[in-house]
Amino acid sequence: MPSKEASSAEPPLSASKSSDTRDVDPVAVYAGKTGTSQLRLRRKHTVHQLAVGKRKVVLSTRNPIIVWLAKNELSLSFCVIICVRLFSYLGFRWFDSWLSIHHQSLQNPSRFVRGPDDVWFVINWIFQLIAARSIMLHHVLPLIPQCFGVSSARSRRRFGETGWFLCYVMLAWSIGFNIWRQSPYFMNTRNLYSNYPEDHALMPYNLKWFYLVQAAFWISNIYTIFVEERRKDHIEMLTHHIVTIALVLLSYHFHFTRFGHAFMLVMDFPDIFLSLAKLIRYLGYDMLPNILFGLFTISWVATKHYLCIKMMVSIWTEGITEVPLEKRYPHCPDSYASYPIVGFMWAILCVLQVILIYWFFMILKVLERVLIKGEDAQDTRSDDEGDSDDATTTNN
Repeated sequence: MPSKEASSAEPPLSASKSSDTRDVDPVAVYAGKTGTSQLRLRRKHTVHQLAVGKRKVVLSTRNPIIVWLAKNELSLSFCVIICVRLFSYLGFRWFDSWLSIHHQSLQNPSRFVRGPDDVWFVINWIFQLIAARSIMLHHVLPLIPQCFGVSSARSRRRFGETGWFLCYVMLAWSIGFNIWRQSPYFMNTRNLYSNYPEDHALMPYNLKWFYLVQAAFWISNIYTIFVEERRKDHIEMLTHHIVTIALVLLSYHFHFTRFGHAFMLVMDFPDIFLSLAKLIRYLGYDMLPNILFGLFTISWVATKHYLCIKMMVSIWTEGITEVPLEKRYPHCPDSYASYPIVGFMWAILCVLQVILIYWFFMILKVLERVLIKGEDAQDTRSDDEGDSDDATTTNN
């Protein structure tokens, strides 16, 4: 979690290289880093700022496609959303699959199966989530730090990014928990595998909706990670998102949705404490974020390590006993329970656990600073590579 910064004025947008020569840092002059050498140093931490009306979009890439999308994400998303609803209203049946859940089971009308129309539903939700993020990030959430007198541009920007993530995670986790509470596998790992594949291929409406929206959210995060300021753990975060998307899509395709649903709830719970602690720190407070960071650390160990590993072990213990040989691939239609498929999924879970262990060691470093050195809790996992408000900006 970033530390409390002093207020600073936002630097003007630079349209030419001549502005770089006017921004020579006097500290760098004293250190002998002037002229070309300092400009090279500053370009290493360069971020791009796009002036779009009164708002600014901070980017971590020079890719012209990403730059264009960042400048037009809200208008593009609204255009797609409105067009889809308009064509659906005019009677074009194909667009109905963008707006609602399809592939109702013929044997049990209250259940749904996966199908090709699910792709369009996910794409529509990707645009809706990008539009919602853009509105919250640039028009709603900045009002909160402004009311608290936060003048740091970086703190306001990071407040918006973290605030959007917290809003989505809290809402999605609440919906997912309610679905889990009403399911036969609530607090019962054995039922994660019982009656496979029949009961698993036939999903309740709310479970299928939750799964597809979660897939849309994590896919949209691949775009988001490139239109936010580059973090120190950019590669690890990108890998985490790719692994998460793979787990969501493969578990959906292989009818492992019960396991995937419970696993997502376990993984998302600690993020609520961390995001809330970050938001309060961006507003200038110290004590409460430290307490929340302690709760985050405890919940991290309990969920992302203990419960996740317990669920991974249950695949080879309870999963083997609950899915008999005649219900496994290729003996049973619609079954994907086989050693190669399950082993591949388990390997992806191991990759995810390696990333989590790496992040946990970084959390331990934060705890060392708090408990031994008496400093404030700062989440160094997600600090910007250029850790100041005055990073050189260019006009795109």
